[in-house]
Amino acid sequence: MAKRGLTKAQIIEAAVELIGEKGYDDFSLRTLAGKLGVQPASLYNHVKGIEEIESEIAVHASERMRSALSAAMAGKDRDAAFVDACLAYRQFAGENPAIYKALVHMPLSHDENVRKAGLQSFRPLRELIHSYGLARRDAISFSRGLRSVMHGFIELTNNGFMQKDYVTRDESYRVIIESHLAYMKEKLAGKGDAENE
Repeated sequence: MAKRGLTKAQIIEAAVELIGEKGYDDFSLRTLAGKLGVQPASLYNHVKGIEEIESEIAVHASERMRSALSAAMAGKDRDAAFVDACLAYRQFAGENPAIYKALVHMPLSHDENVRKAGLQSFRPLRELIHSYGLARRDAISFSRGLRSVMHGFIELTNNGFMQKDYVTRDESYRVIIESHLAYMKEKLAGKGDAENE
């Protein structure tokens, strides 16, 4: 029996829950309608199709990642905020694998709003990196490299790599992040030395 008063917000919320439970492989308008207790055709009263739902999910994922990074950074000095935001990035991906998958595929979207939202997801950490005072080109490259390393680590561990028990994945990840922080500060120190010559 169809539910009365169904809204677009309820549809998106149910879609996020469904993807979180079963991943993208089993996601369809039919499975979403089943979760909501309505006929698939009823969904078209609120959304244009599955592409619109997937776009909304991607925007939702971006907002959640941005919130997670901001929360991890709140009230901390810059170095601690950097490390904790990077840890939060990995934690978010681990706790929300399907949502994270939506997030990293956002740049491929044909929807301009989705692409813009994808840029916002990393904004807190990107702005923090720029606040260190690196030259703009260096800051952009550092930000890209950091995100690539974090995503690569997540993907490798998801695929069963890094199983050695004498060094945990958590230990390795923290070393990687702290090494990136040290590199950035070393580059800044070198910049200062050059300016003082």
